[in-house]
Amino acid sequence: MPSATSTPERIRLALQADIEHGALRAGELIDEKGLAAKYGVSRTPIREALLMLTAQKLVVAMPRAGSMVHKPSATELIALLEFLGELEGIAARLAALRMTAEQRSTLIQIHESSETLATLGERHRYEAANRALHEHIYHGCGNSVINEEITAAQRRLSNFRRHVFNQPGRLMASFNEHVPLVQAIVAGDSDLAATAMRDHIIGKGKAFADLVLVNA
Repeated sequence: MPSATSTPERIRLALQADIEHGALRAGELIDEKGLAAKYGVSRTPIREALLMLTAQKLVVAMPRAGSMVHKPSATELIALLEFLGELEGIAARLAALRMTAEQRSTLIQIHESSETLATLGERHRYEAANRALHEHIYHGCGNSVINEEITAAQRRLSNFRRHVFNQPGRLMASFNEHVPLVQAIVAGDSDLAATAMRDHIIGKGKAFADLVLVNA
């Protein structure tokens, strides 16, 4: 794999960030010539970067048309969410077994701090707290392979999941779904933690599915 300092890898990381943040939208054609001019390079490193993104399933090659940001079908999106739910369920199960007392205390603090944000509808701040809570669980599970797979699945969904919290009542629903999850992890109940996490992702998935169908 190219080093992080190689030109194709730097371009890949920049394009990946653009896809994750919505600067490059699903279904959008990628302008190789424009990118070459932007980064001051030939098309060769651009194409190498696009090949790496294709392997990540973030970009798809279009015959005689270049490359396009991958636009998964509704069926594929729901399948990815189901996959992510199982992965996060495993992470929650392991976190319940492996977190230290200090990590459990921090989890409670992150969770409690998010309640006011959800109540007040502070979407962007709640999103940050939600991300911090989940990442704390991933770290606490102590399994880097699961974390890598979760990150990859989230990346493939990122262009769509960004809008889920726009839906009315979703912030408070998310917080309420965290309650049994946090309680189970703190109590060391691995089975309940896994179930609570899967239920949480399924709840988010229902909101996500509704969003996909509305915008289909």
